[in-house]
Amino acid sequence: MALTDLADKHARDYMAPLTAVVGPMHRLVDAARAMVAERAGSVIVLDPSMQGPALLSERDLAVAIASGADPSVDLVERWMRHDVAVIGPDTSLEAAGRTMLRQGLRHCLVMDGHEAVGLISLRYIIGLVLGESAVLPEAPGFGG
Repeated sequence: MALTDLADKHARDYMAPLTAVVGPMHRLVDAARAMVAERAGSVIVLDPSMQGPALLSERDLAVAIASGADPSVDLVERWMRHDVAVIGPDTSLEAAGRTMLRQGLRHCLVMDGHEAVGLISLRYIIGLVLGESAVLPEAPGFGG
């Protein structure tokens, strides 16, 4: 399967549920625990007071710790990224993949209006292209 074969597959059918979600006032250790508990490489940061969603990835945690942050004290808001790629539920996986590649990101947040409803990962798209179901989330399109 090639990336162009994903033009007729849509985010709503292949997105992973948002299970790893924290707020900006959570500590970095809380975000790390959420990632471990949900076997996720990132957490979505949501809060009604924020302009939009943010993301904190494993890479962001590594940068924070390497910069001297104390995970038991420092807050997510200092290290979260607002450069989240956002797509709609009807966006094709091909378009999602191209968006991530263009923006140099590994995740697309799926928003239905103002509600965050799921996450598409570059890893999932590569898994589909390569036929590697072991890396795919429990989502209807993946047969989970």
